[in-house]
Amino acid sequence: MLADLLSLVGTGHEAALEKREALTRELLASAPFGLEKKTCCLTLLAGAGTRWVKSLSLAKAGLGGKLCDTDADQTVRFPLDAPRGLFPVRNFISAEPSRIPMAAYALDAVKGLGRHVIVIRGWEAEIRSGIIDALGIDGESVKFCTQKEGPSGKVLGHGDAARQSRELWRDSSYVIANFGGDANSPLTVAASLLAMARLDELGENVGLLLPVAKIKNPAYRVILDERGLPQAFEHNKLGGMTAGRLPPSEGYTNVGIRVYRTEALSAAVDEIESSYWRKEYGYLIPGNDPEAHEFALDNVDALLARRGEARILAIAKAEELTPAKSFDEIANFEDAAKGVRAEWTKFLSAADSQ
Repeated sequence: MLADLLSLVGTGHEAALEKREALTRELLASAPFGLEKKTCCLTLLAGAGTRWVKSLSLAKAGLGGKLCDTDADQTVRFPLDAPRGLFPVRNFISAEPSRIPMAAYALDAVKGLGRHVIVIRGWEAEIRSGIIDALGIDGESVKFCTQKEGPSGKVLGHGDAARQSRELWRDSSYVIANFGGDANSPLTVAASLLAMARLDELGENVGLLLPVAKIKNPAYRVILDERGLPQAFEHNKLGGMTAGRLPPSEGYTNVGIRVYRTEALSAAVDEIESSYWRKEYGYLIPGNDPEAHEFALDNVDALLARRGEARILAIAKAEELTPAKSFDEIANFEDAAKGVRAEWTKFLSAADSQ
């Protein structure tokens, strides 16, 4: 299985999806002792959410303040300045309550894999009571970091969130990064962390393991070289030579989950800060939107890919890439979460019967 894993993160990546559950079981059976004590789960809940606020405002206006059913009630009452991760969606994690905050899916997906660092912009008490306590996560294992605004008065991206919170995750060996608006699969997250730990044991120089899904015409395509290693990433914040120039086809895309070797993440964040941070502007990263002055985790990924330290694990399913960045995407998010959690429940049931 060790040699097989090396193939799956290289030229044999095509076979990873069909081995999704079997690989996860094998990795769980030989998981390093105390891995959770070496791991930090970095969940990002501090995005500005411009699309979300605009779409929620339109939905509220359409209802005219009237409460006619449960869905309308929660829409009218939900504050515009609250993080979208707190918006109540259908609960497929447990029997009760019928609705849970959207970000509960992201935090439950990393539950038990390590301690938690959550980057926020306010609403800590509501996140603690509505998500952390409700999911049964040990509150002592959770630290919050409030992301400060940049010179423009806006937060400057999830790479900057990682930079601002680095003192809280730097003493770990591995960092799982995810986002509060994604339908994360616990199976994908666990397999990716365990695979990263195994690659580390094998002495592979891997700084990033990126679970990916194959979809048609991905907006955030992962460009692979002849060895099956990530060479570049198409992204509207990164641009670059390949962005928007490839013919329509199936391709790999990230699903909002990253597993880093902490040393590699820390060094990359420090390098990007020292090279591109300007206190009067923010970040001036070549290829990024020059007006936004942001720093994305995608910039870290691109740096590690250029150094040959990034790998993909093509075990994710397309429905995992169903973020709810606007109000009208909630129904799609719920459908995706339903399928993702049904698979996880089935996987756990099979493991219990063995």
